[in-house]
This record gives sequence, structure tokens and C-alpha cells, in this order.
Amino acid sequence: MGEDKEFIETVALTTPEQVPIERVNQHAVVTFATEFLSLLRRFDAIKVQMNERGLEFGGRVLLVGPPGTDFLAFPYFLAREVPIKIVRFKMEGILDENKRANDALRGGFEFARRNSPAILYVEKLEALAQKDSIQSIVFQDEIKRTGWSGDEVVIVAATTRLDQVDRELLAMYDRTYIVEGTSVDDRIRILEQVLKDRNDIDVSIVAELTEGWGFSDMKHLAMSLFMQEPSKGGEMSREKVEELIKHSRVAAFGDSKFLDSAIRKTQGIRQPELEKLNGEYPDGFLDQLYLMAVGEDYSETQRVIEVLNEGLPLSAKDREFLGRYPFLLAGSAEDRLTRLLRAKKSSDRLHRIMGRQ
Repeated sequence: MGEDKEFIETVALTTPEQVPIERVNQHAVVTFATEFLSLLRRFDAIKVQMNERGLEFGGRVLLVGPPGTDFLAFPYFLAREVPIKIVRFKMEGILDENKRANDALRGGFEFARRNSPAILYVEKLEALAQKDSIQSIVFQDEIKRTGWSGDEVVIVAATTRLDQVDRELLAMYDRTYIVEGTSVDDRIRILEQVLKDRNDIDVSIVAELTEGWGFSDMKHLAMSLFMQEPSKGGEMSREKVEELIKHSRVAAFGDSKFLDSAIRKTQGIRQPELEKLNGEYPDGFLDQLYLMAVGEDYSETQRVIEVLNEGLPLSAKDREFLGRYPFLLAGSAEDRLTRLLRAKKSSDRLHRIMGRQ
């Protein structure tokens, strides 16, 4: 059935043939979609037994992730593989103040049921069904009436703000998939899709240097690198790649630390200067702190100091270590090595003394 005139302003219908084939997808999201597809096929195999036991498979999916997550990869994958149509709410139609949002929500669910089998894709769940709102109650009522067992409608909702959605509504989803951000594998796959013909860029280095970046950040960066003239001198060094990333002007808003830093800069808030940081650790006390770190894990303390002294990007493991031993940031590279060696000698001497007792 085609789109009725009453629905045109609030929903859009996408057929499997209209789903883009050449698309950069977030691997983790596609993996979740593959898992859910297995559930759909399993239901087809055992639905008679489920009906006999009075069991229903709602087919209601909640996707949760940070801003920039490629939620759309989930319904797109199902649409191609099942195959199945996608019904999608038009945000501008639902949130139009001149229209009745509750009626628009009911209409969207009805349109999906009329066009089944279909996926009803709800992006920005927190906006369409705001916490403690009439719209949320309407949404809960409609989701109760709609499912895969009875209507052949899969509901896929996405949100980056769980705190803004009623818990009663969250509890109605059969499956919840949490995307924690881009993994190294995610970042490499994104870069490989965009830079597959660029032999001058080692994507593993780029992936390593972009720890904490979101999916949309990585897409923007990959596009920026793609638009750069290929290097005529062969594969670029790590330093050159790092420079390209720095000058790409791509903002890593998926990284909370970058976002906090940008906010501080725009608000005129300055980071404490290293001299002030050094002043917080008196000389003798600093030696004692180094002795503590060396005594607990000398090899890791040495490794992190080498990373700091060489100006290399900090990994998640490095940042975690520095969270426990922030005093390692104080002083110059020479100071760090001097204190490290001094602490190691003191630690070894203490172990010898303790060993003789």
C-alpha cells in the first residue's frame, strides 16, 4: 500500500531496493543487527510452539549509544537481508507545534501496521516520547499494540539520552543493544572503506591515534584524509599522520575530553599551568610518590614515563594509569627519568634490607 495523504507529513516509507548499498556502516551496530536477524529467523522456525504456549515475540529493539552512533545501520541491514520495508517518523512532522503530536504518533504506528511486514524506525526516542509527557504515554500504548508476532512490525528505537526516557517505556523493549563507542576494529573498518586505495596511509596508525573518537567523527576524518593529495614519498610516518589529523580540523566531539577542552577554550577557562602543578608536589614528597609507583609497578611506570617524554598519544590504559599517578605529569622529561632512577635504586635497596631481616 502506498503512503496515504494523511501520513505523508509524518512518516516516510523506504523499500529494500531504496536502501543504499555503498555506505560506510558502524561494524558494531551491524553485528548487533546480524544477531537480531538470527532471532527473527529462529522465531519463524518455532512460532507454532510459541503460540501453543501463549508466548509472543514483540520484536521491539532499543539501541543506545553516544552521539554520532550509526544507529541507522541497524534497520538498513535488516531491510536488505530480510528483506523488509522501513517506516520512519519524520521528526519535523511529529514535532511541528501546529500539529497534534499524539495523533501523529498514533498515525505512524498505524501506517507501519498497514504496510507490514515492516520496521518502524524511531530515531531520537527521547524527543518523540519525552519523559513524563503525554506523548510518552501514547507511545507506550501504541508499542503495546504493535509487535512482530501479531502485526509483523519490528520496532527499532534509538537514543543517546536514556535519562530522558520514561523507565516504563524502556522496559517494553525485548532487546537492548548498547553501543559503547568506536572500537579499534570499528575505526579501522571505517578507514578501510574510505581509504581502500590509499597506500600512503596506514589506517592502523590512524585508528590508534583516534582513541575515543565517535563514529561520525571518524567518517569526517576519513573523508578529510581522502581529500588530501596522496603522498609521493610512499607510506607516511606516524608523525606525518598525526600532523594530518591535527590539521584536518575535524572535531572529535565523540571524545568527552575533547568536548570538555573545547568548552573550556570557548569560555576562556584555562588549564592549570605545569608550573602550578609542579608547585602542588613539594620536591621531597614527589620522590616519595615516585617510590610508591615504582614499588607497585616499576615496568608500567617506566613505560608511561617514556610515552610522556616522547610526546606520544596516550592510550586508554595510559590515561587510567595517570589517573592513579597524576604526579608523573609534573616536571620535565629529564626530571621524570631522574626521579624514576632514584626511586628504583631506593626500592631495590629497601628490598635488599627487607630480605636480610
